[in-house]
Amino acid sequence: MYLSAAAAALMLAAPTNSPSRTEETKSVSVDMPANKKSADFAEFMKMFDKLFPPQPDPDPARLAVARQTASGLFPQGVYGRMMTTLIDTMTTRFLDMSEADFNAKDSKGKPASTQTMREAIAKDDPHFEERMAIIRRVLGEEMGKVSAILEPRMRDGLARSMARRFDAKQLADLNAFLATDSGKAFGEQNMAMWVDPDIIRGIFGSMPELIAIMPGVMQRIEKETAHLPKPKKGKPAPAKKAS
Repeated sequence: MYLSAAAAALMLAAPTNSPSRTEETKSVSVDMPANKKSADFAEFMKMFDKLFPPQPDPDPARLAVARQTASGLFPQGVYGRMMTTLIDTMTTRFLDMSEADFNAKDSKGKPASTQTMREAIAKDDPHFEERMAIIRRVLGEEMGKVSAILEPRMRDGLARSMARRFDAKQLADLNAFLATDSGKAFGEQNMAMWVDPDIIRGIFGSMPELIAIMPGVMQRIEKETAHLPKPKKGKPAPAKKAS
C-alpha cells in the first residue's frame, strides 16, 4: 500500500510534459487484445490461488454476525478517503521539498538549491497549480469508484476471516463496542491509522536494525542445516535442435 501510494504521488508530482512521463504513458497505453489480457489474468489467478487458496466457508450464523463486525471496522467509503488523503499528503510534501532536503551540497560541491520541486516545475508550467488542483479533484472522484469496487470484496473477506477467528460471543462483544460512539470513531479511523506518519516512520525507522539482523539469521540457517547433504546442482536442460 505504502509503495503504491508513493508511486502514485510521484507520478502526480511529475510535470505532465516531461519526456519520462510521456514515454511512460506510451508504454502503458500499448494496445493488447482482450483475449490476451484475459488469458494472462487467468494464469495469474491460477498462481494466486496456490499462494492464497480459498478457505473453508465459516459457520453461516457466525458469518452473519461477522459481516456486521466487518462493516463497523471498515465503513463504506473509508478506503477511498484514506488513499486520496495519503496520496494528496505525500504529493504536497514531495513538492515542498528541495535538493537541500536530500543533500547539503550539489554535484559541484556548492550548497544545494533550496528551490522547491513546486517552484522548479512551475517555471516550466505556469498552470501547474491549476493542473494539480484538477488532478486532485479527479483523483478524489475516481477513488470513489475504486472504493465501490474494492470495498465490498475486502469487507466480505474480512467478515469471513473474522468468522473463523472469533466465536459468536467475541463477535457480539466487538459489535457492541462498534455500536458505541467510541466504536464508530474507531471504525472510521481504523484503516487510516495504518498509514499515519508515525506508523510509517516506525516501520522505515526499523530498517537499519532489521538489516543488521539478517547476517545473523543467514549464519544460523547455514549452521543449523550444515548436517544436511548439499543440494545437487541440476543439469542444464539440453538445447533444442533447430528445426
